[in-house]
Amino acid sequence: MYGVMKGQICPYCKHEVENYESVWDFEAEEEVECDHCNKVYVVKPQYKFEGWLIEEQCEGCGEWTEDGMKLCDCEEEG
Repeated sequence: MYGVMKGQICPYCKHEVENYESVWDFEAEEEVECDHCNKVYVVKPQYKFEGWLIEEQCEGCGEWTEDGMKLCDCEEEG
């Protein structure tokens, strides 16, 4: 077992996959064939939950606030 790695790396030949070719879907458990050694391995992206980003839509102008706790420009003026 290799633990959680910062990049998608083939466990057989240690070839690192480019970010744009990596499996990023957090619900994925996908078999991948290494382009370098042609061996198959399984990748399971792991993510750390950091909390909720809350956004609120202004009823006046329809603009979304940045953090949900701050008034939009039209509400500040009124």
